[in-house]
Amino acid sequence: MSTSDETSPRPKRRILWRMRRVFYAFAVLGVVAVGGAWLVLNTIELPEESQPIETTFVCDIDVAPGDCGFETALASLTAAEERVLVSYDELPPVLVQAVLATEDRNFFDHGGVDPFGITRAVVRDVLGDSQSQQGGSTITQQYVKAVFLTPERTLDRKLREAVLAIKLEQQLDKREILNRYLNQVYFGRGAYGVEAAAREYFGVGIGELQLYQAAYLAGLIRSPESADATQDPQEASRRLQATLEAMAQEGYITSEEAEQAGSVQWLTEDVAADGTPQVATIRPRTEKQADFNDVRFQDIGSEYWLELVRTQLRERLGTGIEARGLRVYTTFDPRLQRAAQDAVLEELDGEDAPLGSLVAIDDIGRIRAMVGGTDFENNRVNLALGTEGGGSGRPAGSTFKPLALASFVDQGYSTKSRFDAPATTSFPGVFASAGELWKPANYSKSSGGVQTVEEATWRSTNTVYAGIVDTIGPESLVDMAQRLGVRSPLDPNYSLVLGSGEVSVLDMAAAYSTFAAHGRHTEPYVIRRIEDSAGNVLFDVSTEVVSEQVIPEEVADTVTSALQGVITRGTGTGAKLQVPAAGKTGTTDDYTDAWFAGYTCNMTAAVWMGYD
Repeated sequence: MSTSDETSPRPKRRILWRMRRVFYAFAVLGVVAVGGAWLVLNTIELPEESQPIETTFVCDIDVAPGDCGFETALASLTAAEERVLVSYDELPPVLVQAVLATEDRNFFDHGGVDPFGITRAVVRDVLGDSQSQQGGSTITQQYVKAVFLTPERTLDRKLREAVLAIKLEQQLDKREILNRYLNQVYFGRGAYGVEAAAREYFGVGIGELQLYQAAYLAGLIRSPESADATQDPQEASRRLQATLEAMAQEGYITSEEAEQAGSVQWLTEDVAADGTPQVATIRPRTEKQADFNDVRFQDIGSEYWLELVRTQLRERLGTGIEARGLRVYTTFDPRLQRAAQDAVLEELDGEDAPLGSLVAIDDIGRIRAMVGGTDFENNRVNLALGTEGGGSGRPAGSTFKPLALASFVDQGYSTKSRFDAPATTSFPGVFASAGELWKPANYSKSSGGVQTVEEATWRSTNTVYAGIVDTIGPESLVDMAQRLGVRSPLDPNYSLVLGSGEVSVLDMAAAYSTFAAHGRHTEPYVIRRIEDSAGNVLFDVSTEVVSEQVIPEEVADTVTSALQGVITRGTGTGAKLQVPAAGKTGTTDDYTDAWFAGYTCNMTAAVWMGYD
């Protein structure tokens, strides 16, 4: 009996069959992993993106609305980051190509994370290829890390970075992501975004970038400070060459173009050889000022203007205005400012020379010139603004008399009214200090006989004006000063008529400008328009300026007539012009303060000189 069927061995199972449980376990784990990833992807929310910091620009009176920017700015206000946002359409192709070739060649093909790029980066790390600039992170991941995450190197952070990158790609167009990235990325020297970087390194806008310049900027992204050509030209050239080779590999440029652009020699702008194509000029590094960047017209006191502008911006819009990308249009007039600065400095050329200040206001309230000081770096007190400028007001002397004259005429009195003009006078119950009568005296303590108010104005007769304040009352004088535009606080006392109250140069210019405008007061201003970075108007003085008739026109014109006589026949003949002008001189005791305030039909100026 055959037993072969019983004794022959059973056929071996195939290996795949025997490993089926292992494969099943891996399949389950795969499903769980995919499900977990899907769960993570749907539970991690894309954070709210904060508004990028943008540089605020301040422009002068010659810059038209819509034109304030790098090229035209009087200065840029310092923020933590210097940045000007640009649109995708403004990005030149050569710059986009340089960045893509260097940072993310598959940007327009992947979904936020590039597995092939990660693999390539790992292989290069294993092989020790330290010359490669392209890492494993996509541009989307780099943007997510910069905007939403911290720079820590942890597995959790990398996972969140990948998830958020995928989420972002689902919500935004590729071009929008690239545009945001190029506006966000840091290029060194405090410059964030491609526009600020192009200006900082080459002094041009992104639309003017040449091939080597675009490639240089792209090479900075990974580590900007170590590749600054003014610090390490060899490393800068290495990165430039790597970028150009990558661009050639991607077909953006030819090998010949890469070779030509890569043959540059780095020279700083101030020693560059003109006319040599192989010389790449790059702007030297400069230390940023503590308050303003790239200030023009420093030699004529623009910093005092800028500090006032910044103060008013904060009062109107709150703190952080330096980082909001504002475009601020001011009334700063370089030509008039230079003339004003020269006029003041001409009289202050000695070692023991006094200080000086000037404010000029035109017929629509624009402050066109303001000399607040001559050495902003060492003395930031703005002498034109009194206490508002960090210092103190100054006694106005006889330049305050026209304000009393305005109140006198406003109450119905005539400039032909006659007053005794003794050498000195006093009034019962009016004291200069405790127990001591107020005894005003004329210049040189000489008697003027009997004078009309008009004559007393020409000759600046103190005792007549003492009689005027006694007639109108010191409270009325304070009220008139405030109506005319004096903003410094004043005490209602008799001596105020002779200029004992401390006021600013701006105060006096404002008051006299009201006379020039036939009694209509316009609050002087230095900011005429504010736009945000998108061009939206946040403030326009034409719709918000306050201008009102504060005294009757005939009152203002009567004062003007008297002040014209001061220039033609009185104490102010030195201010006589070829056109009709009105004004008043003023000094204080011991000549510690000297003033002149005056005006023509379209300009008012107040000047103070004195000792601190």
